[in-house]
Amino acid sequence: MKNYINIGLFGLGTVGKGVVNQLNDNGSLIKKRLGREIRITRAVTANPDKERGIDLKNIQISNKINDIINDPEIDIVVELIGGIDLAKSIILQSLKKGKSVVTANKALLAECAEEIFNAAYTSKGLFGYEASVAGGIPIIRNIRESYSGDKIMEISGIINGTANYILSSMSEKNETFLSALKEAQEKGFAEADPTFDIEGIDAAHKLILLMNLSFNAIFDFKSLYIEGIAQIEPIDIEIADDFGYVVKLLGKARDDDKGFEARVHPTLVNKNSILASVNGAFNAVQVMGNFVGETLSYGAGAGSYPTSSAVLGDLIQIGRALSSSDTSSPPPLSFQIEHLRKKQILPIDELETEYYLRFTVLDKVGVLASLTKSLGENNISIRCMIQKSKEHVPGLPVAVVILTHIAREKDIRAAINEIDKMPIVTSPTRLIRIDP
Repeated sequence: MKNYINIGLFGLGTVGKGVVNQLNDNGSLIKKRLGREIRITRAVTANPDKERGIDLKNIQISNKINDIINDPEIDIVVELIGGIDLAKSIILQSLKKGKSVVTANKALLAECAEEIFNAAYTSKGLFGYEASVAGGIPIIRNIRESYSGDKIMEISGIINGTANYILSSMSEKNETFLSALKEAQEKGFAEADPTFDIEGIDAAHKLILLMNLSFNAIFDFKSLYIEGIAQIEPIDIEIADDFGYVVKLLGKARDDDKGFEARVHPTLVNKNSILASVNGAFNAVQVMGNFVGETLSYGAGAGSYPTSSAVLGDLIQIGRALSSSDTSSPPPLSFQIEHLRKKQILPIDELETEYYLRFTVLDKVGVLASLTKSLGENNISIRCMIQKSKEHVPGLPVAVVILTHIAREKDIRAAINEIDKMPIVTSPTRLIRIDP
């Protein structure tokens, strides 16, 4: 057996450079833990001659995909280019050739789960994707291995650091969404195009991956309800605080008697919850198992080094398996392939939870009666209500906020549709779900 493991690296961007730096700094430590040297022998990138400010000696760099895929000396392929089509081709070709693969590509794994995981199960190579969810938190390894004796009932988490940083800034500094976003971009916590982060898409990709692992299934990404944070306003942060809540972008999934509930959206989280104290660009994931109970994993959610650390963790785990010729375990997902099934996510209309409703209405007699009448006729019970205005000026708009008892989403939507058509309403109603 050779005393080294050869890596072919696709991508020398933020994470790719982090992997190179971590190996350069910790290579001797890793060799002592693994018993073999991990070395990057080839890298493929769109711009091979670009100056990257890192030590790339002994790495052959090109822009030709087959330089890695067709190299019989490459033991593990690391895909860090992102995107769907090219990354999928790289991973599928590598697995078909029996090479092991490590990736951080949550979008690909969520949107093409069936194709990628079927290939991973049938390949002679091993498959690692710890870096695809929550950066430096080893949540995938925990679910796949540490909780493998439990039936997982629920997952709930803050799994996008950009959105959490923005909402934290809005809460702590009374900033608007746009000013908090600009600050996040200036500090490197948000991309120039932050769409995937602020619209909840990135968190949704991660939630689907956690569901596939936790519930031993393949779920359709397109059926997941996704709502971003761009519509959250300082008044919502302020009123939530008055009621004892903070606003967080949560990914939440649950397995109960009705089926599989799953959603990503802004949520009012009680200040007494551990998740409420997770601020800045950090992530946290709660897992509820039927025997282990409630657990929490917390740490840096994104960035070059937390993600590269997850990549190296997979490389070492696969390296140990290759060293012992144990290529049968662990499986890519929690179940053996013959037990995997496609499963459905319940429609959001069937969700039952509590709701925060902010109505913008004219300050006049009879307004509250009209609102409560419509809610009552749609089977919605009111838990508490406040009117938010600096002074009483008849005829001008004011905010009326109602917190409901547990209600059905379909009924809430029907009531809002009815109320927003009333002449007393001056702006669309703001809905935020509450984590009970």
